[in-house]
Amino acid sequence: MIKLSKINKIYRTATVETQALADLDLEVNKGEFLSIMGPSGCGKSTLLNIMGLLDTPSSGTIEIAGRDTTGMRDKEMARFRNETLGFIFQSFHLIPTLNVLDNVTVPLLYRKGFKGSKNELARKALERVGLSHRMSHFPSQLSGGQAQRVAIARAIVGNPQIILADEPCGNLDSKMSAEIMAILHSLNKEDGRTIVMVTHNEAQAAETDRTVHFFDGRRVN
Repeated sequence: MIKLSKINKIYRTATVETQALADLDLEVNKGEFLSIMGPSGCGKSTLLNIMGLLDTPSSGTIEIAGRDTTGMRDKEMARFRNETLGFIFQSFHLIPTLNVLDNVTVPLLYRKGFKGSKNELARKALERVGLSHRMSHFPSQLSGGQAQRVAIARAIVGNPQIILADEPCGNLDSKMSAEIMAILHSLNKEDGRTIVMVTHNEAQAAETDRTVHFFDGRRVN
């Protein structure tokens, strides 16, 4: 489902060169729930951004859902990303001026040629995460766990094959974290979605199919 080959990512300033990722090879199978672990600054989030086509590698190739993304133009890449990938972030990234229902519809607003009821799909996504009773609320009226469930609904509303989650439980207590992990496992096992999750939590990583460790921009297992 995802294949990264010889990925390097180098950040340069006038005086400093930093290699965030070095000669990375990684394959994620269809329907797999993969966790990525490593100390802060080891390149985990950089990897997820590259995997999600939010950042470009300095060298190497990225194949997603059978397509080589090398050379994709910006509009083509944006459309492919919108249709194929769903994103969940540690800080939720909900729009404070929109209610829950409208937050969930946002990815559909950018889907070219979309037909159907955006609100109906958003309602179904919110039902899936147990928040259909909060559709008219605003982000400031939600708990952290509720906000993350809205973010998950937003990630799945467009029916992506792949979900990329960057520390999805990082701002939550243990009870809320367990609820979020249960939803992710349901999306993986029942829907067959491929999930890649960055985490610092060893117990959460142990629940997934496979864990890959990173250190100083290199894969160590």
